[in-house]
Amino acid sequence: MPVSRKKLLTIAVLTEGGLLVLAIGAAKFFTGIVFISVYGNALRDILSGLVLSLPPLSLFIFFCMRPISFLGSFRQMILTNVRQLFSEARAVDIVLISLLAGIAEEFLFRGVVQARAGVVWASLIFGLFHFLSPAYFVFATAMGLYLGQLYIYFHGVAAPAAAHFAYDLGALLYLRFIYKDGCGQS
Repeated sequence: MPVSRKKLLTIAVLTEGGLLVLAIGAAKFFTGIVFISVYGNALRDILSGLVLSLPPLSLFIFFCMRPISFLGSFRQMILTNVRQLFSEARAVDIVLISLLAGIAEEFLFRGVVQARAGVVWASLIFGLFHFLSPAYFVFATAMGLYLGQLYIYFHGVAAPAAAHFAYDLGALLYLRFIYKDGCGQS
């Protein structure tokens, strides 16, 4: 059953907004939390993150287009549940939701959890937060490890937030407007 645009946006704003408030609150409580690197150039980090979203996005699209037996639950869940959830969404809705998710989740999972507990724990918690199926948990945990490495390399959340935003945006636009049942292409 499709979800109305208004309900989808309300859920996204409440969920992602709550995560952002939690991240900012935790940053005030803990010491040593760095959201924006003082070592680098924020614009360079953002542009790098956008470019570095392409490998996982390409992998996602490949998995959607090609049935692979051990990834059946991942593919089926994406192509039914996620597509249905966003079936009423407009492109602008997807941009807003992707932006909120990229910023809020990276502030929390990389900026707070990874800074306090390390990349492995942050990635596992990120995977659990995105648990839609066992295969998707593995994919989300691997994505968490990837984003965690960006956080380490760029010394802040700008690059992983940009990569997360661009990945979500590309994946959701692909599922909503490009993917056609049975062939994976328009």
